[in-house]
Amino acid sequence: MANSPVQIVLNSDAFIEALENNGGGGSKDFFAGNDTEFIEHRDNIQNQLSEIKSMQLVNSFAKVSYAKVTIKQTALAKSHRPTSQIFKRDVAPIIGAGDLGELFVELTPESIDKINTKVGQAESETRYKEKNGKNEPNPSRLRSEIGAIEEISPYTASDKRNFSVKEAVKWLSNSQTGGSYMVELFEAPPARQDWDLLSKYKFDLFNSFFDGLTILGTGLFISRITTGQGSSVVFGIKLEKTDLPPVIQLYSSSTAGKSGEKKDIDLNLERHNQLLEYLGNHPLVKKVTLPPIITQSSTVKSQVKGENFTIPAPDHKGSYPKICVVDGGVSDVYGDWIEDRWGLISSTDKDENHGTFIAGLAIFGQQLNGKAICREIDGCKIIDLDILPRADRYSSYYSKPLEFFNELETAVQELKARTGVRIFNFSLNIEEHASTTGYSVPAQILDKIAEENDVVFVISAGNTHPRDIRKEWPSDHFDALKILASSRNDAIKKPAESCRNISVSALNPPHLEGVVPYALSRYSCRGPGLRVGLKPDFAHIGGSGTSHPTLGHGLLSLDPTSNIVDGCGTSYAAPNVAKTLASLDHSIEGIVSRETLIALGIHHAVLPESLTDKNLRNVSKHLVGFGMPDGSEDILNGNSSAITLVFANRAISGHKMSFKFSWPSSLVRDGKCFGHAKLTIVSTPRFDYRFGSEFVRINIDAALRQLQNNGNYKGRLNAIYTPEDGDGSLYEKDQIEHSFKWSPVKVYEKTFPRGVGPSTEWKLDVEYLSRDGVTIPAAGVPFTAILTISDPNSEKPVFNDMRQMLQSLGVQAVDIKTAARIVPRV
Repeated sequence: MANSPVQIVLNSDAFIEALENNGGGGSKDFFAGNDTEFIEHRDNIQNQLSEIKSMQLVNSFAKVSYAKVTIKQTALAKSHRPTSQIFKRDVAPIIGAGDLGELFVELTPESIDKINTKVGQAESETRYKEKNGKNEPNPSRLRSEIGAIEEISPYTASDKRNFSVKEAVKWLSNSQTGGSYMVELFEAPPARQDWDLLSKYKFDLFNSFFDGLTILGTGLFISRITTGQGSSVVFGIKLEKTDLPPVIQLYSSSTAGKSGEKKDIDLNLERHNQLLEYLGNHPLVKKVTLPPIITQSSTVKSQVKGENFTIPAPDHKGSYPKICVVDGGVSDVYGDWIEDRWGLISSTDKDENHGTFIAGLAIFGQQLNGKAICREIDGCKIIDLDILPRADRYSSYYSKPLEFFNELETAVQELKARTGVRIFNFSLNIEEHASTTGYSVPAQILDKIAEENDVVFVISAGNTHPRDIRKEWPSDHFDALKILASSRNDAIKKPAESCRNISVSALNPPHLEGVVPYALSRYSCRGPGLRVGLKPDFAHIGGSGTSHPTLGHGLLSLDPTSNIVDGCGTSYAAPNVAKTLASLDHSIEGIVSRETLIALGIHHAVLPESLTDKNLRNVSKHLVGFGMPDGSEDILNGNSSAITLVFANRAISGHKMSFKFSWPSSLVRDGKCFGHAKLTIVSTPRFDYRFGSEFVRINIDAALRQLQNNGNYKGRLNAIYTPEDGDGSLYEKDQIEHSFKWSPVKVYEKTFPRGVGPSTEWKLDVEYLSRDGVTIPAAGVPFTAILTISDPNSEKPVFNDMRQMLQSLGVQAVDIKTAARIVPRV
């Protein structure tokens, strides 16, 4: 074991080379041979634009407005976007997006006239050119772009809000909401002193918006919730019972803690109706949603299972991994295991049961539950980020919308500086109004905090409401599919969709009679999340949802008085994953990148046996993500029949990483390559949440390719979960669903039981693709690619073969645990 650790390639810069740009091919004619239909479609587009112009000319707020451009499903790829001829940046820029294939464009009466003139210039007849002896359509770019558009429609009040005034007032009456509507704008207003730089249209747009709000009268409070590059432009707007004039804060305040003078929310239906009608009519407003409520992930009431547990003290000569528990507080019964506290919540406002159970799993989980449940050795330093007061005391600490997250951001920054902790267990979820959809603002904020502070949040996927709990997982796979098909209201809870962080669903313990070992727990929420990536990322033991007569839920920890108790919930699955990531971070010298930490966990995750059947292939990914991670010791040490190579670098503009190597000789027979290969890549591309489901703006991808007789290289791996009978390469939506396109995390693998040829020469490529109009930042996009080549029979000396080959090529590879002594990026 000791001679086959994970190897990091130190000189990965040596494999950076120019990226060949083959372009996206010629323009596509979506109406080839159907010229009558094209003329009708072209006329419709012009009529739709003219209707929008008519609405602009009578709008009392401003003549600029935003429209929704729907793209055909067959035209979703970047090469078909209507932005080089129709919606040009200097005429009518695309300023955001909604669902897949839904673009938002900024229009003025003048720009509509220009576009209509341009659209009218498109040729009416299909053009052809000869290619390979055949006549093929050869349209102008203009005709192609017009054909790619399904329709152009005005953005109206019905697009902005999905709840009634009565529903709103009822929801806002809960003091935990803060009482504010969350209002997203199409564009951020600049600082007041810069309004003289605005065009007349833009000045009217912003000025009319804020002037119109102030007319609503006293008690109006407006504050910016989100800031930063790529963030959605979200303001909190609430009506308070006060005679004070309207207050408008264009920039968010990071101050939190106990709130000052508390003002009651004005719940007058008439005033709320007036406000919502105004927001629905103003062209600057993109979306109005109701605020979320932050809660601990619901768990069952713990039962005392044994005597008081004697808590041993840490060895002060040793060192331990560190986890920050973001919760309502951790009991001081853990003594010196608690390294630091945030100390926000007063003792009378705390509920420490939840956080104490979570901390106990991290500190003594293996002693209490065994290695089959808790894979990391015992011992863990806890940083207690007590930030969530009891529900009835919430408004005493947080009165502004999502002010909780301002406090969280400050706490993460300071606690990391004080303790070095990088793994934050976030077993909290968001209760949202039923009308709320899309990538949540809390997830956006967690993304920002994680990236800016170089930390990882491990988020519980959430538990179903007791009324929606599923039947216990059966041993028959078809019965399992029936249960899943009939279940309702069990989608993962916000903010578990966070793409900069990881989320965890819950599995059954392995030792309880009457429940299938390592099957999805009956209470655990599941994916799919949004269109991008795979959520949840991991699954781990969270306790059984069916209580055993003597063993209870099968997962033990401590209560605030150090009694042993049992419990279940995705809250309690998360700390096992957090412990593995923290242990990896602790075992590797120096600073390990977020990308490498996440990639190591995902690369070494394994599907539970209960979910490996091919009939469950299409649903397993939504239940357990990439699977259950191995323990950190197994991850880092490997075995002699496999080698794992880590490449930590940055994707830079105009270049790719291409690492050429020979297949291990012990896995080559008769010129064919045998064995198993697995490739994982985790990157941190730019996000821009104004673009809805297209918020990931750069796609970093990896491929393992084998040299062919014609001199070309052929890709040999498939994305995990690729349907056996499907082709994920035809359309953009299929590549997103099955091949991880635009996901920051991708995993590919393949076993070659019959061998593949014709050569032993291979290469690992890491490439990028950017969205239309997006350029790679000067600093590049950080990524970590991990490649494992192994013998499925665990017999061949793959590690030694590859080490010798790498040395002969001049590749510098060392044990990842000590690499930080030599290389700055791990």
